[in-house]
Amino acid sequence: MFHYSLRYTLDPRTNTPIKDDKLLAFCQKAQVDNVAFFINPEELNASHLTAAQTDQWLDAIRPVAKRLADQGITTSLNPWTTIMHSDRGKTIDPSIGFDTLVDINGKKATSMGCPADPKWRNYLADRYAQYATLKPKQLWLEDDFRHYNHTPLKLACFCDRHMAIYQEKLGRKISRADFVKEMLQPGEPTPARQVYLSVARQEMIDTVHQVEQRVHAVSPDTDLALMTSFPNWHALEGRDWPGLFDALRGEGHPRVARPHLPAYNEIAPLKYSRVFEDYTRTTAAYLGDDAELFPELENYMYSPFVKSVAFTQFQIETAALVGARGILLNLFDMIGNGIDNDYHYAEMLAQSKPFLDQITEQRLQMSQTRGIKVLVDQNSSFTLHTAKGADPEELLPHETNWAALLSTFGFSTTITPLVKASHFEHEMLAISGQLLRNLSDDAITQLLHDNITLLDGESVQVLLDRDLGDLLHITESSWHGVRTGYQSFEAADGHTVEGIMDPRITMLQHTGDYLQLSYADDADVAIWSHAYNEYDEQLGNVMALINHRTIVMPMNQDPKYGWESQYVGFKQGLYQAMLSSIFDIDYLIDMPNTKLIVSTQAGLTLWLANFTLDDYQQISWHPAEPIMATHATVIARHGDQVINKRVALQQVGDRVIIPMPLPHLSMIQVQID
Repeated sequence: MFHYSLRYTLDPRTNTPIKDDKLLAFCQKAQVDNVAFFINPEELNASHLTAAQTDQWLDAIRPVAKRLADQGITTSLNPWTTIMHSDRGKTIDPSIGFDTLVDINGKKATSMGCPADPKWRNYLADRYAQYATLKPKQLWLEDDFRHYNHTPLKLACFCDRHMAIYQEKLGRKISRADFVKEMLQPGEPTPARQVYLSVARQEMIDTVHQVEQRVHAVSPDTDLALMTSFPNWHALEGRDWPGLFDALRGEGHPRVARPHLPAYNEIAPLKYSRVFEDYTRTTAAYLGDDAELFPELENYMYSPFVKSVAFTQFQIETAALVGARGILLNLFDMIGNGIDNDYHYAEMLAQSKPFLDQITEQRLQMSQTRGIKVLVDQNSSFTLHTAKGADPEELLPHETNWAALLSTFGFSTTITPLVKASHFEHEMLAISGQLLRNLSDDAITQLLHDNITLLDGESVQVLLDRDLGDLLHITESSWHGVRTGYQSFEAADGHTVEGIMDPRITMLQHTGDYLQLSYADDADVAIWSHAYNEYDEQLGNVMALINHRTIVMPMNQDPKYGWESQYVGFKQGLYQAMLSSIFDIDYLIDMPNTKLIVSTQAGLTLWLANFTLDDYQQISWHPAEPIMATHATVIARHGDQVINKRVALQQVGDRVIIPMPLPHLSMIQVQID
């Protein structure tokens, strides 16, 4: 069963019986399973609440929770503050009296709590024990439980208490400014950076453990749950995903999380497809197959004026692609207006529920996905090298670029976190950013020798820094900045893609810097494309297949545009040809921006989602292995009907045709018999 959890604001001062009746009616019509009541949210936020102020919220929620329970609907609580999202002109009640955050520039918050202050921890544990008296099904910690994105502050915390902790661990006195400078400085990571990340990591684990102990002493059956933000930014605060969630959940409870769904307002669906990989699927990978995930659907600032009902529905349904147990629905405002039936969300939710229930009878497990493994590491901010040492953003890992690109190209992919026991053989791996800095030279050598790998320019630079260039037969290397008058475009000389001979791809716009590489003359290196200037003069190698097992795309990430220039059909065709020449691999043909996940957990199941506004009349699939089956069962939604259709598979050359349409903004499941 796929669970709908509705986040809902009940204003204790202005709530009415009419609003309660509308809430219950909506839940019945929309098939809502759980209501997560906000406490002290957004426009109603009055900074950190006292015990008496908290009771006002709980007293107002209790009778409504009783009415919901009578209809078989459970209640959860969503307090909107832990540290506090931002000051917003508020100050902390003197009776509460804990210290506040200080950022890297020494700016002090007025309302955002310092996570190292024992008074803040005790206060948070007290409030959560108070919330637990309602016996909620789930008790959420908001995503302000972090060290960054606390407007208007930068990265925190660098208060006097924290500076004393950092100095003790460093074994020397140091000013805030000098500590930050050392933390960010280029080159090998410094002890200052290790100290900052380690302290930030552990203090959050200690805090949730204290909260868990207090909550489960009051309500042993309540699941404690955490809302999360961007995994790359969480790396910047040293987040230990398993450690944090295991400390939070307590014995006998699952890991429960709300991964970020990256579209509070409607964006182009093909763009949504990419950031879905960066944030939602990456979070799911870090938490593991057994975690109970309830991704966040938020339509801020609310109503169909910020997001169409169709796009909202597509977000909800594609949450199944991370094995979600259900979804958190932030559909209505947080001011206390209650349910607005003119949005027509109840009808939409009721349409999708039977479909979601059926396709998630066996939830997708990301570890049981066949295809390219995109490697990520929660510890990368400990090891990566900064370029200038001027901004905390230089500590952000760039490890999900392949996930976004290859899944958009229709390859079956999964995201795989590195752990101490990680060992890969005979796999297809995609590595970007500086992830290889987390491995020893021997481990890197084994990885490249025993697997098919895709590497970007940053990954190759790590090899060069380690004097491991010989693994790829590199003899010379030089970086050329984008828009510096050197490279202009890339040409796939000698290849025809989409009917175009020697197709050209920009190296001038919406792209990163170019790492020009030369290889030993007698090496096993096949060059698939070259860089050119505006006068058609060939400058050097670009795409290369090395040792018949390593593909190099020697570009880094543009700070603003990422890998945007790579999203073009010519590159899709090149990757399909290069990878197929060395490995059996699943991908889609003639279906741009369609996501494919091939699951092997119980037979062979395809999950397909069309992240475009185009309709596809059939599914054209290049399978990694010969398909002996002649039929498949397709599960789709048509309006409020779930379609279970048995179709005959058609073998056409190296592809399998599944005669089932895939309309725009839709998802289907195909079970191969």
